[in-house]
Amino acid sequence: SVALTARGLVVVRRLRLATAELRSALEELAGLRGHETGHLVIGAMPLSRARLLPHAIVAFHAAHPQVEIAIVEGSHAELVNPLRDGEIDMMVGALRPPKISGDLHQRALFTDRPVILGRAGHPLAGLTEKITPARLASYPWVVAAPGTPLHGHWRAMFEGADIVPPRRSIACGSVMMARQMLVESDFLTLLSPDQVRVEIEAGWLVRIADAPGDISRTIGVITRADWRPTPLQARFLAQLDSGAEEIGSFKRNL
Repeated sequence: SVALTARGLVVVRRLRLATAELRSALEELAGLRGHETGHLVIGAMPLSRARLLPHAIVAFHAAHPQVEIAIVEGSHAELVNPLRDGEIDMMVGALRPPKISGDLHQRALFTDRPVILGRAGHPLAGLTEKITPARLASYPWVVAAPGTPLHGHWRAMFEGADIVPPRRSIACGSVMMARQMLVESDFLTLLSPDQVRVEIEAGWLVRIADAPGDISRTIGVITRADWRPTPLQARFLAQLDSGAEEIGSFKRNL
């Protein structure tokens, strides 16, 4: 078979970036002539899909209906190379340690703190006394897949109290499936409240307790370090900032 050398891969990436920058320049020139056109390609990581990105896209589209918007869903590992190649403009989701992404720029939007959630009417819902890790371990759990940061937080929640994590647990990466299992049973989960905001506001799910320990993730925007946004891209970034403020207000009132 035939494959590119390491140097060939560098050349291809530079050509892709050059093409993306030329396309953005032409769109910016069209805007200066009064013909607002263009398109945005946004990489959506899991923690941005429930509220932050949909809210920002709806508001941005209302102000700029001529702009085409494409959403590419995936994990950080799946989206980071398309970002580097210029195939997507930005990624939105959980930020990574700076040392992992030295060629990328990360900008924080808000801090996400997962909480323990269960169905309305769950035996642990509404209790005034502190719920111990041992009591939490007596219930079945639906948790993120092994190897993910959230799964590690879940294990540390029990191991920090010298308790073996519950064996009656289901590993599931789908928030939709986890939600349905919670509604139909006494399962518990560790999730960002923003990921199930609709279910909380509808009264289907409730916060059982805060997660023991300091469990938090920073949600933000990831771009190439040398990327300069066009006016349209800058407006979308401003819309994300506005949405992050609204999410912060929701979390404070939960």
